[in-house]
Amino acid sequence: MNEQLVLGLSLKEALEKEDFFISSSNLDAVTLLGNTDRWASGVLLLVGPKGSGKTHLSTVWSKEHKAKHVKLEAVLLEMEKGLDHEFVCVEDIDIIADAERQKKSKIEEGIFHLINSVGSRGGKLLISSSKMPNALSIGLKDLESRLQSFSKTNIKEPDDSLVMALLLKYFNDRQIYIKHSNLTYIATRINRTYSSIYEFVNYVDHKSLVLNTKVTRPFIDAALRQMEKNCLLYTSPSPRDLSTSRMPSSA
Repeated sequence: MNEQLVLGLSLKEALEKEDFFISSSNLDAVTLLGNTDRWASGVLLLVGPKGSGKTHLSTVWSKEHKAKHVKLEAVLLEMEKGLDHEFVCVEDIDIIADAERQKKSKIEEGIFHLINSVGSRGGKLLISSSKMPNALSIGLKDLESRLQSFSKTNIKEPDDSLVMALLLKYFNDRQIYIKHSNLTYIATRINRTYSSIYEFVNYVDHKSLVLNTKVTRPFIDAALRQMEKNCLLYTSPSPRDLSTSRMPSSA
């Protein structure tokens, strides 16, 4: 089969509230995000693996509360400019763990001042991370202890229903039509981690464009074999409960 050149087009992911699928893996996080009165000291640390929906949830929360979205590296600069929003969101604080010393120190100082600033005016601060505070190798001990004291919610690896929902969402984001029976077929064979699901759909998307072909069962089988070589699949499938639910409206 002839291959064709594929242009690099940007992917627009669906990040609205109705696009987020709730399951037992993320229900606690969704519930706590919707009840800011329960946040200890007005701060919530949203923890979950890469691809678990932290950005999606943060985006929804920020839109609902008209929150200021602050990039981690720019926290100190934003503070110097006079950040005075009642609701603030900072994503991917785990970047601290791998930052070089000088940059790390500035980021930690900025976050510490941000926590104090938001707290002083009775605001709410949402912080996302792929790691718990004790795994971030934070040098500023005052910041480490503060983060340990705040409310935390942990998104678990996807359950059966969420695997199916994520496959459907990622294929829809890429405007790929796939039969329900084929979605079920994939869901019973793919490794149940967010990264595996995302990488599989990316591979199918790219390969189907290169080969200019539809996503059929033989094509899926070939993709599954390729992913198996990359250690992204279970060795044996099992039946799954593939029901889904959507994000509820705010009270």
